[in-house]
Amino acid sequence: MTLSRILGITEAQYRKLEEIANKHFKNIKGKIDGVQENILKEIILAKPNELEGISETYKGLAEQFKNKYKNFTNKKKEYDAYELAESLNINTCPYCNINSTYTVIKNKDEKITRPEFDHFYDKATYPILSLSFYNLIPSCHTCNSSLKSSKKFSIKTHLHPYSDNFNDKVKFHLHINDSRFFYNEKGFKIALKTEDVRAKNNIDSFKLETLYQNHKDIVLELIQKREIYPDSYIDELAHNYSGLFKNREDLLRLITSGYVEDKDLNKRPLSKLIKDISEELELI
Repeated sequence: MTLSRILGITEAQYRKLEEIANKHFKNIKGKIDGVQENILKEIILAKPNELEGISETYKGLAEQFKNKYKNFTNKKKEYDAYELAESLNINTCPYCNINSTYTVIKNKDEKITRPEFDHFYDKATYPILSLSFYNLIPSCHTCNSSLKSSKKFSIKTHLHPYSDNFNDKVKFHLHINDSRFFYNEKGFKIALKTEDVRAKNNIDSFKLETLYQNHKDIVLELIQKREIYPDSYIDELAHNYSGLFKNREDLLRLITSGYVEDKDLNKRPLSKLIKDISEELELI
């Protein structure tokens, strides 16, 4: 299975990611003194499953990386965290899919907002990895600072956004409490189902099951939309407005208010919740 499939992205998207990683290295290499270029390249471009070993191998170089991440996150005209975030173009936090992580730069020099970068392997314990591309996870403030902070993560304990597909391993489930579920949020709850131990750790670390109860209104709307939009009516809309929508997925996105293809789930907050529940309701 290719890495692009594991990540739930196309081969073209994966090639673009590799291009961004190499550009990151080229921009970083002149800012770290005392490290041979071939070794620095190993450190900066190490894949998720290599990060821990790379850190151990080159731990003697830790001093060369001191304060380099802080410099990287300072706003400046040269390459910095804003440029990396803009290149990645991740619009929704990959840890929660709840909060937006847009990068906004106005007129190329007014840097307004960007996602935070979580260090999957925390930079206090692994200073060598403070600028490693696959250790920098664009994420929201809630996940990075409020929930994860400096907690110890590894690819053995948690899913890594660049090497594991959370969408494949976890599914949202509508748990019905009573007959009020058609019109009252108290009639159901949102559950996350998985058999993967690392995925369960992600759910626990980021309090996903708790946080998603705040979005029961979205699920209630989907339940009601399923009643309003039977398959026959969706077919009729697709036929009558064939010139308005590029395909059936575009129509379903309008109906559900979320992206319905796996490769697009990071484009809009809550798209995974919407997709999973819509599938369970057979709305899509």
